[in-house]
Amino acid sequence: MGAVSRASNRNRLCYPDDPPRAAALGTFRAVERPVLKPDSPAPAVAIVARLPAFELWIAFLFSIVPHAAGLFAGGYGQIITNAPLAVIVTIVDVVALVIAYLQFREDSHAKRAPHWLVWATIAVGAIWLIYAVFVGALLLLGQLFCINQDCRGPIR
Repeated sequence: MGAVSRASNRNRLCYPDDPPRAAALGTFRAVERPVLKPDSPAPAVAIVARLPAFELWIAFLFSIVPHAAGLFAGGYGQIITNAPLAVIVTIVDVVALVIAYLQFREDSHAKRAPHWLVWATIAVGAIWLIYAVFVGALLLLGQLFCINQDCRGPIR
């Protein structure tokens, strides 16, 4: 009886907290997730934040206005020679470019890449603006230096 009690005493005193070997092989350590930064948005908020703003879609449509007007009026020349129409179309285009620039600046301050719609708005709007500035400068210089027949008398 002494040998049995000595063996049970030894088993009880040696390593009482260790789990059986089979249990240790069958369990896995919990997988740790990367810790979210306190200032990072939740995943759903981050996805919604990457959708372009409603104003940016409107700006893109405004930047298409000069091209649509040129298509229906018969070209850019028909628009630029009609001064009131040219001024209105240019103002609409500048507004679209300003909205795209503001979105670009906001994305830069937030250290994120601008949406493709920002680049598309800038590209489409810049085409008309460059044309209007170039042709408008030529028309202005033509009037300023009296190059055409409108500002001088008939040739004798």
